[in-house]
Amino acid sequence: MNIQILYFGQIADRIGLSAENFDWTSGLLVSTLREQILAKYPILKDQIFKIAVNQKIMQEDMPIPFPAEIACLPPFAGG
Repeated sequence: MNIQILYFGQIADRIGLSAENFDWTSGLLVSTLREQILAKYPILKDQIFKIAVNQKIMQEDMPIPFPAEIACLPPFAGG
């Protein structure tokens, strides 16, 4: 099953994509997804970013449900 990952800000600029499909598997953890993103895009190795699932920032050990809206968010400034 596929889910869509949305990329924002510096992340989208660095990889040249704002979104892509990703193969979701049962039991997929946020940390595993991060590892797979970094393996596919080594240019992000030094990039700080959070992963949000269904508009909620997730901890690394949390499972990703299906279906889900996933976003990779760089640090944002502002107030």
